[in-house]
Amino acid sequence: MESAELDRQIAEVLEKGFDGSFAVFCAKTFSSFSYPAQNLAAARMHAHYMRMALEALSDPEMKARLLSGAPLQAGDRWTALCLSVGAESYRSALESDRPVCELFVEGWCRLLAS
Repeated sequence: MESAELDRQIAEVLEKGFDGSFAVFCAKTFSSFSYPAQNLAAARMHAHYMRMALEALSDPEMKARLLSGAPLQAGDRWTALCLSVGAESYRSALESDRPVCELFVEGWCRLLAS
């Protein structure tokens, strides 16, 4: 997928929110993993952290920093993880036709299940 199209999709999600089919996807993805107790709360908040990542990716300066791989000065562990998963999801979406939101939820749940 081209960067301009991906950026358009991110802007649309931020403006309109998520549809019902995406909520079903999230529920199925979340429930397909087992989480250690210390990660369960953050795993449940996948939509919150995805929104944070999408907001960061919608800012051109922040997106450039995230995609460059430069170290981030994130406020806490969870924010740093969500930005890292967001950047990886963005890169993966550029190389495929998969929606960045689905890639984020899969990556977030997989990471927190480990």
